[in-house]
Amino acid sequence: MLLLIVIHCIKNYKLMKKILLSTLYFYILICNYTFASQENTVDQVQSKIDIMMQDTASWLDNFASNKRVTDKASANGYLQLGWLPRSADLADTEVKFKVRLKLPNWNDKIALVIDNDDEDDLKLDYEADSIEKDEEDINLAVQYIKELNENLKIKNRIGISRSQIYARSELKRKWQFESYQIQLTPRLDYFSSDGWAPSLKGALAYPLENSGLSLSASWQKVQSEQYARKKVGFYHIQSLKDDQLLVTGLQYNKNKYSEESYLASIRFRDLFYKKWLFFELEPFLEFNQVNNYHTEVGIALRLIGYYGK
Repeated sequence: MLLLIVIHCIKNYKLMKKILLSTLYFYILICNYTFASQENTVDQVQSKIDIMMQDTASWLDNFASNKRVTDKASANGYLQLGWLPRSADLADTEVKFKVRLKLPNWNDKIALVIDNDDEDDLKLDYEADSIEKDEEDINLAVQYIKELNENLKIKNRIGISRSQIYARSELKRKWQFESYQIQLTPRLDYFSSDGWAPSLKGALAYPLENSGLSLSASWQKVQSEQYARKKVGFYHIQSLKDDQLLVTGLQYNKNKYSEESYLASIRFRDLFYKKWLFFELEPFLEFNQVNNYHTEVGIALRLIGYYGK
C-alpha cells in the first residue's frame, strides 16, 4: 500500500507544483495591490493586539507580589486563520491561536499558556496538519521550562486540556554530530479522565548544501484509548530567501481509532509583511483509510500573525 501511494504521489507531484505556482502568482498580485493601501490599518490592528496582551500580562503579574522584579511582564503569541478547500469540502476553515504570558513576579521560568492548538498530540518536526481533525477545545496551562544546557531541556505543565485537568513532564535531548543531529523527546502525561499517556518522539536532521532533510517519528498511547497513535514523516526543507521557506513532505499517520492516512504536501511559507505576518500555501494529496484511500486533493491557505516580545 505504501509503495502504491508513493508512486501515486510522484505521478501527481507536477499537479501539486502547478497548483502551488498558480496560487503563488495570484498571491503576489493580491498582496502587491492590497498592502500598498492597507499598511497603516494592518499595523494599527497588530499594535492594538500587542498592547492589549502586554497590559494583560502586567495586570496578572501584579497579583503575585508587591515586590517588583527587574524584568517586566510580557506576552507573545500568534493568530492563525486558514482556509482548506479540497475535493470533498470547499468550505473547511481553521482558526488557531496561542497566548504565552511571562510573569516574572510569579517566577522567571514560569509562563501562563492559553491556546486551542492540540499540543496533546505529539507533533513531528515540520508536520503538515491532517485534514481530518478532532474538535479543538481551549487549553489553559501553567508551564515551567528549565534549560540545563543547550542540548537538554525539561518542560513541565499543569492545566486544563480535553476538558479535563492534566499534568505533563517532557524531556528534550539533542545530540549534535559532525554531519547530522538527533533529537529524542520522551513525555509523560496524566489526564484526570483519560489516565496515563506516555509518548516518545525521535527526529533526525541532516543538512545539505542549500537545504536539509528531516526524518521524525512519534508514538503515543492514551490509557483510555484502545490503540496507540503513530506518526512518521520525511521532509525536504529549502530556504528560498531569508524570509521564504519551502517544505516538501510525506507523512504517515495512524490515529486513536487505528485508521491510517497518508499525506503528501508542498508548503510555501513567506514573511510578506514586516517581521510578523506570514502567509502559507500548501497544496496536498491525502489518502485516508476512512475514504478507502481515495485521493483527496486540496490546498491550505493560512495567514499567521505574531505579536509580543
